[in-house]
Amino acid sequence: MILLRFLKICLPLLLLSACAASLPPLTYNPAVPLETLSAAVSLSVTTAETGMSASGFLVYRRPDQLHLVVLSPFGTTLMEVFARGERVTLLYPGKSVAYVGTIDELPTSGGLQGWRMMRWIMDAVPSSDNRQSATLERSAADGRQETVTYENGLVTTKKNGDGDQVYYSGYTAINGIPLASEIDLRSSRNYQIRLLLAEPEVNSVLEEAAFLPLLDGLTVLPLSELKGF
Repeated sequence: MILLRFLKICLPLLLLSACAASLPPLTYNPAVPLETLSAAVSLSVTTAETGMSASGFLVYRRPDQLHLVVLSPFGTTLMEVFARGERVTLLYPGKSVAYVGTIDELPTSGGLQGWRMMRWIMDAVPSSDNRQSATLERSAADGRQETVTYENGLVTTKKNGDGDQVYYSGYTAINGIPLASEIDLRSSRNYQIRLLLAEPEVNSVLEEAAFLPLLDGLTVLPLSELKGF
């Protein structure tokens, strides 16, 4: 009985201490924002109809410029995604086809709708206080309401009014800037996009050409004609 009482009292405290120890505060400089990011990436997309996984690399410039290259297992380029403001370009070099349009023209099925939220997904600015652990309601960059959970000053989850949720984990600090190495989007529309970042570089100078699609020799079609990956 004494042992049982001891476990009832002390086990929750031991578990709490273990959890606290596994999530120590990360030293970062809140005055230095993330402006650019380049990294190798592993990508997986799961929908109600299908799933895919691939590797590649990503370059990003705050707030809304992105270039993702998706590679085949043999190292050839399967697809490139360019996002710049509201404009999106999808290149399929193997088919010599490019689809160009606005974010609103992305298909509503097949997993591509996740790119509608890429700016929201990439926005994970930490708290100015690296001890803050709280869940807050606030306006996102696009003006919509979101719920944000901080742990030790870092964004761990975000949820928008539509029920879409994104999870951030595997944080490291690079030159004083915190960066999540795993980003997991779970949409209310029954699809999931998971990004794993490796060998990241932050706030390096990125050439303008990195965000400009090369359309020479490609058949250019409206983005609204694209049916899926």
